[in-house]
Amino acid sequence: MAFDSTRLGGIEEWQQIEEEITCSICGDLFTDPKTIPCLHTFCKRCIERSIESNNKMEAVVCCPLCRAPFPQDEVASIPTNSTVHQFVKKFKKAGARAGKISKETTEEQSQCGNCSGNLPAVTWCVECKDSFCHDCNEAHKKLKLSRWHKIVPIKDFSQDPKLTLSAPEKAEFCKTHKKQPLDLYCRTCSSLICRDCTFKDHPLENHDFDFNENMVGKVREKLEQVLVSTIKQLLEQVSNAVKQLDHCEKKVESESKINLEKIRATYDEVYKLLKQQEQQTIKKLNSITSLFVKRLSLQKENAISIEDQLVSCSEFCNKTITVNSTKQLLTYNKWIESKVDDLTKQVQNARFNPECKASDMVVRCCKPFEFARNLVCDVCRVPHFSDCTPSGPAIISNPVNITVTLKDVFGSLIANQSKDLEIRCDKEFLQNVSIEEESLGQYHIWYNPKQKETHSLSIYWRGTALNHKVNVFVRSYHYFQPEVKIIIDKYGPANNALGHPLLLAKGPNNELIVRDNSTNQLVVFDKNFQYSHVIGGEGSGNEKFMYITGIAVNKKGDLYIADSELHCIQKFKLDGDYVSQFGSKGDNDGEFNSPYGLVLSQSGLLFVCDSCNNRIQVFQNGQFSYCFGKYGTCHGMFNDPKDIALNGKDQLFVADCQNNRVQVFATNGQFCQAFCSFTGVHRHYNLYQPVGIHYTPDGHLLVSCWNSHCVLVFEENGNFTSAIEGSYQGEHRFSSPYGIVMMDNGKIVISATRGGDHNVLVVL
Repeated sequence: MAFDSTRLGGIEEWQQIEEEITCSICGDLFTDPKTIPCLHTFCKRCIERSIESNNKMEAVVCCPLCRAPFPQDEVASIPTNSTVHQFVKKFKKAGARAGKISKETTEEQSQCGNCSGNLPAVTWCVECKDSFCHDCNEAHKKLKLSRWHKIVPIKDFSQDPKLTLSAPEKAEFCKTHKKQPLDLYCRTCSSLICRDCTFKDHPLENHDFDFNENMVGKVREKLEQVLVSTIKQLLEQVSNAVKQLDHCEKKVESESKINLEKIRATYDEVYKLLKQQEQQTIKKLNSITSLFVKRLSLQKENAISIEDQLVSCSEFCNKTITVNSTKQLLTYNKWIESKVDDLTKQVQNARFNPECKASDMVVRCCKPFEFARNLVCDVCRVPHFSDCTPSGPAIISNPVNITVTLKDVFGSLIANQSKDLEIRCDKEFLQNVSIEEESLGQYHIWYNPKQKETHSLSIYWRGTALNHKVNVFVRSYHYFQPEVKIIIDKYGPANNALGHPLLLAKGPNNELIVRDNSTNQLVVFDKNFQYSHVIGGEGSGNEKFMYITGIAVNKKGDLYIADSELHCIQKFKLDGDYVSQFGSKGDNDGEFNSPYGLVLSQSGLLFVCDSCNNRIQVFQNGQFSYCFGKYGTCHGMFNDPKDIALNGKDQLFVADCQNNRVQVFATNGQFCQAFCSFTGVHRHYNLYQPVGIHYTPDGHLLVSCWNSHCVLVFEENGNFTSAIEGSYQGEHRFSSPYGIVMMDNGKIVISATRGGDHNVLVVL
């Protein structure tokens, strides 16, 4: 049907046009009309909602009118029906055309602006801004597009041209009382009601209600508060969460790319190993084949020679038999018998192919599946990434303990390899060798050296040497008076002088960590005692120190530092990055009064000498766990504990300074023993004011006594072994030792006085 936007007919024509451009699903004018294969037209959103309401996982859907099937994936590709779309646009334009009435032309206001009949206007539509005659007004009210528009008499509009009444809301009626509008709001039930509802369902005595007009402002204000106080906060939280998730997603993708490169590199390495093994195996096969072919060739030549002789002998014998010559028969009889005997011996001694059996070739070359399986197993289990950790210096009476971790090329731990591991020494004096798997992929190797010599070990797996070579230092502490090897009194590019470097500690990679009291910093040296960097500085805030009195380091490189002036423990990374701190001054649990010596267990427990509170406090991840000890002279009591050490058997050794003794505890605080005085080879020694204590990897205790000018050596059971004296045979090596530590290479570092200089580290 052609549509003329310049002329509107009667009511029936309006309704007929409107029905043709109305969607049968939503009942409104078409929006983005789509014509499906069965030639029915619907709004695009109506088709999509129909698919979702049925089952969006089905490949085929049906037309809502005729139920004709059509593929679901074709909906997105169906073009818009431009004819219907233009029809709807023209209809809307004609139905909502701007009005022609103006203040200057009263005559135009009195005529219908919607039809060409020049009929007098009776109404004005505020929404359409147009005047209507009687017929046009009736048609306007029946159209779905404009049935709720605000219509006013033309005379009222002429009197007040500025009239701007808004379109009335669509009236809603009560479902129970059909003809009553829902013009009340029940606060008790939070629902819209009509006036008849107040008599039965919402009685006055039990329900509170008000007119809708009165509730709109209150509800709007409440919703505005909800929008500001709740929704915006939640939106901000969700937005932050989205940003974090986006960051995590990018991080995961980045890590995935890195891991992908690692996987490819690993498999490239495995491929190279496989190619090498393939070439070696092919070379071996060619060698075996060449050997067998050479042997077979020689045997074949020998066999052909014997065969030719046998043929000749056979022909000669046959000829001799057939000839009727008595003389010839008797003459050659003996020669023929001799020749046959000789050929028989040659055949017997030839040993045709004694080493080339068919089974040999099958076993060596013709089992590709078994060969491949064994090859992959061997390649994957070769410990290319093994880790070997020696226990350090060891004395003759105690076994050397070495930990070996086996991993394959994929980084997985290898189990059940105790029988395939062995150790070899450059000197033949290993005895009582034992190899056991302590945990998955970790193996402990014990042995006793026969001689008191430093030696090197090589570790083998299935006869193949691993990449690690371990140097083991065997030390006897009896009559142990080592020479001074190195004196450290300066550090850094500017040759700064060390100021009272009383405290020492060893890092996870054999770094030497020293307190410089003149700058309130920690100075870090590498394993060769070369300056690396400094940590912290003087002050009272984070990353600052007033008086450092304790240092502890774990295998991860986490550094814990006690400060007796700030009464706290600060945590750093070994590279100098500040992490956190805990503690304050006081005598409650978790508080300190001059904390001193620190030690870390393998499980992460931090033991702190709370010096002035005369107790040992224990922390886990900076949180207080428990404590033990109090002031006194009895066993288990302390008087100014200065330092603490821990062995591999969960025993704590505390330097009880003012009680002039060393006390031994279990890690739970239970007292074990104490020792204080003993007799050496040359003289009687006392533990007078022990200030530093260190447990060596070979199972000894080194205790520095400030006023005795010596370092005393004990076995871990408390038996005295020897004394490293400051003066030996007239040589003044050091005095007033304080901090002490043994490095992985067996060298002992002591902070002490030498020749009147208070700022040195003595390396023995």
